[in-house]
Amino acid sequence: MPVRDKKFYLGAVFFIVPFLAYLAVTLLLFHRQTVCYAGRYISDITDYLSTIQGIEVAYKFPYPVLFRTGQFFMLFTTPQHALAFAATLLNGLSVLALKWYLDTFLDVGSHPGRSFLSTALTFSLLFISMLYPVSYLGHYNEIGENYLYRYKGTFSPNPYHNTTYLAARPFSIPAFFLFADILGTYEKEDKWFHPKYLLFSLSLLLTTMTKPSFTLALCAAAGIIMLYRLISGRFQGIKAFFQMGIYFIPTFLVLLYQFVVVFEPDNAEAGIGFGFLKAWSTASDNIPLSVLLAAAFPLTVLLLRGKEKDSSALLRFSWQFLVTGLLMLLFLYEKGIRMPHLNFAWGYMYGLFFSSAASLIFLARATLHHSQPRWKLILQWSVYAAHLIYGLDYFGVLLSGGLYL
Repeated sequence: MPVRDKKFYLGAVFFIVPFLAYLAVTLLLFHRQTVCYAGRYISDITDYLSTIQGIEVAYKFPYPVLFRTGQFFMLFTTPQHALAFAATLLNGLSVLALKWYLDTFLDVGSHPGRSFLSTALTFSLLFISMLYPVSYLGHYNEIGENYLYRYKGTFSPNPYHNTTYLAARPFSIPAFFLFADILGTYEKEDKWFHPKYLLFSLSLLLTTMTKPSFTLALCAAAGIIMLYRLISGRFQGIKAFFQMGIYFIPTFLVLLYQFVVVFEPDNAEAGIGFGFLKAWSTASDNIPLSVLLAAAFPLTVLLLRGKEKDSSALLRFSWQFLVTGLLMLLFLYEKGIRMPHLNFAWGYMYGLFFSSAASLIFLARATLHHSQPRWKLILQWSVYAAHLIYGLDYFGVLLSGGLYL
């Protein structure tokens, strides 16, 4: 067998085995969340479980993908198992989407041996979390004790207690990477129909119909960037602006419907409010520290990258997306009973995930190409390793039934 083919098959096995293990462990977690096993495993999934059974709950969820998938599985099994299967399926698709893009950016097609690195980085991205004090490591206290808050007010790029976030991610991953690519080309192309734009539009629509949080942040970032380019170019790119803009229309229509259903325009106690730190300050008394603990790795890569241009377009857009999500969390909140939920944090968490992914791609390419001094590479990989160690510890907390806070 040629060496290239051997590397390909070994790389495939190296991916399939941990992929099946990941599906098994997440299925175990989601099922324990649906049944609140041993009175623990508190998550958002309990309201979703009631919804797929037609039981009315206090909140409305006009984003049907997870619920319809759960109802499909409910034809064959119990509601608890059905929703766990639906969550596992949709979350599992994130692995495939992420692996595809990491393979692309690491040029695995030309270098089959890099498939091992791509696989390792793919799964690592799905476990990284916020940093927290070293004394919290290995501390799996139970409900009723004084909790050592890890997540509260800091947030995580991998919130395994929120099923709709995880269910939307396999669609948000292609939407993010496709739009980052489109940003570099849409002004140079004179086409009203483009397959890449259509795929982006479909990915964004599916994301919105699963959980709209990613869409709000991406559309805000995209709008700001495209308008800035249009104005700075003295409106010479007006045609390209509309050629790209029409692909956002299906998602805008769905967002409008979701807004009407969730916020009930005739209800003065519902809707979106504006106030600096009004919501976030209820969960954190040190916002700068919270940001540092959540985004230490992408911040480190940003500070040490120097003038390198390799993957800089992707890295730049990931930061534009993250800053947009951060600003929305700083200034916006949902009124009424939803205010303490900090629902604008979800867009920020997507920003944490994608800025980490883009930073990891940038760092991996810099390592492979030897384009940075060794001390810089060691420092950046060390910070990433810290996020991964804490992330595995945090996942262990959830898997053992600890509160996600």
